[in-house]
Amino acid sequence: MFLFEVHRLLRSPLWWGAAVLCLGLRLLATWPWLPDMSVDPASTSGAMLLLAVAVMTTANLATSRDTRHGMPRTLDALPGRAAERTKAATLAAVAVSTGIALPVMLCYLLARLAMGPVAGAFDPFEAVGGVLAVPFAAALGALLGRWTPSLVAVPAAAFLIGALTWLNSQQGGYGSWFLPVVLFHGPDWPQRPSVLHAVYLLAAIALFAALALLRHGAGPVRVIAVLTAAAVTVPAGAAATAAAPGPEINRRSVTTRADPAAMPGALDAGVRRRYFGPDARRCETHHAVTYCAFRDYAAWIPSWVSAVNPVIQALPPAERRRPPVVRQTTDTWFGAEGDEGRSIRTFMVWGRAGAEDSHRAVLASQVIRSVLGLRPPGTGCDVRGQARALVALWLLGHVVPPAPPEDREIRVGSSVFMPEQSRLGMIRYGTAELGYARELLAMPDARRRVWTHWDTLIKPGTTVGQALPLLGLRPRSEQGKRLAEPAKGRPCS
Repeated sequence: MFLFEVHRLLRSPLWWGAAVLCLGLRLLATWPWLPDMSVDPASTSGAMLLLAVAVMTTANLATSRDTRHGMPRTLDALPGRAAERTKAATLAAVAVSTGIALPVMLCYLLARLAMGPVAGAFDPFEAVGGVLAVPFAAALGALLGRWTPSLVAVPAAAFLIGALTWLNSQQGGYGSWFLPVVLFHGPDWPQRPSVLHAVYLLAAIALFAALALLRHGAGPVRVIAVLTAAAVTVPAGAAATAAAPGPEINRRSVTTRADPAAMPGALDAGVRRRYFGPDARRCETHHAVTYCAFRDYAAWIPSWVSAVNPVIQALPPAERRRPPVVRQTTDTWFGAEGDEGRSIRTFMVWGRAGAEDSHRAVLASQVIRSVLGLRPPGTGCDVRGQARALVALWLLGHVVPPAPPEDREIRVGSSVFMPEQSRLGMIRYGTAELGYARELLAMPDARRRVWTHWDTLIKPGTTVGQALPLLGLRPRSEQGKRLAEPAKGRPCS
C-alpha cells in the first residue's frame, strides 16, 4: 500500500509543477546577484512554501479519502484497515515530498555556485530546514485530512502560515521559530538557531503523523508516539525562539552610531568577533590600491578591482601616490564603524549578468569624489557648469558609460538601499556636461590633455567654458544653451 501511494504521488503533476515553479522563480530572483551562501539557503526556504502548499493539498486529499461520500464502503473491500491506509498515505507523502524538495534545494545551490565567485559562510542546516519545511507541510496536510476533512482546511492553514511568515519577516526577520520557515536573514546578522530549527521540524513531522494516526484510536503505541514527539517538538521550537536574535537588532543597529563595545544589546560576541575583530577582514593590494573584505567575501575583491582600477589608471601619476583604501562595510552595523579617512566603502551584495554596472558606478564614483574633493551634503549638490563635472564624468566613463542624472535607489545590502541622484552619487550635472564628457571619452589624446591641465580643471572655480579649449573641445551652440540650465540644488563647493 505504501508503494502504491508513492507511485501515485510521483505521478502528480501538481508536485512537479510546483517544484519547477519554485526553482525557476528563485533563480529568476537571484539571477542579477553574485551568490552569497550566508543568505541564499534561508531565502530559498521561503520559495519552498510554494511546493509546501502543493504537497499539503495532495497529502490532505489522500488521507481524507475515507471520509468522502460513498468511499468508506468501497475502501472496505481493499486489504488493510483505515489506519493502515492513513499510515501509508502519510508516510508516502512525507517520503516523496522530501525526495522532491531535496533536489530542488540542491539544484538551486549548485546553480548559484556556478553563477560566479561565491561569498558568505554556508550553513548546511539552513538548507536542511528549507527542505524539511516541505515534509512538514505534507504531515500537516495528512493531519488535517483525518481530523478536519473539510476542503477549506488546507487553504485556511496555508493562508495562516503564509500570513504569519510574512508578519514575522516584517518584524526584522526573526520571531517565532515555531513557523516552518523564517524568511529573512541579513548577511551580517548573528547566527540563526538552524540546528534547533531542523530538530524542531523533524519532531513536528513525527508529531503530525502520529496525531493523524491517533484519529483511528488512542492505542498505547500511538499515545506514546504523540507524547514523545511533542516532548521534542515544543522544547526545540521554544529553544530556537529563545536562541534567535530579537527583531529589534535591525532597528537598533542602523540607528546607533557608537563603538561596538558600547552596544552590548545589539552586538553579540559572534558579530563582534566576525566583523570587528582584528582578523575580521582580509586585505589584498592590486595596482597600489588596498582592498579589505570580510573573510567570507574575499572572492569578490576582483569585482571591486574591475571598478576601481580603471579610474586609478586614468588619474595623473601624482594622484596615484595616495590611493584610497577600499573597505567592505556591514549592512546592519555600519553605525559602529569608525571614520576611516580616505577609505572607500563597498557592500555586502554585488551584481552580475549585466546588473553589476550600478555597483561598479557607485564604487567608482566614490573614488572620483574622493580624488576631486567632491563631498556633497546629504541632500546632494549640483556640479553643473564646473569643469570638475567633465573630469568626473570622463573618469567614470572608463568604468561605465555616463548616463543622464536620475533619482533612484541602488541596492547595496540584503535590505539596504542607497539613494542616488546620478551615477556620481548625490551629485547632479547637466546634459551639456554629459555631452562634452562623451566627446572627451572619444578623443585619443584626452588623457594627455586632462593630465596636463589637471590642477586647473579640478578647481571649483574653473567653468566648463574655460575648460573646453584646454581639452581641445569646441563649444557647440546646442550644448552652450544647455550650460545655462538652472541648477537643481545648491552648487557643489
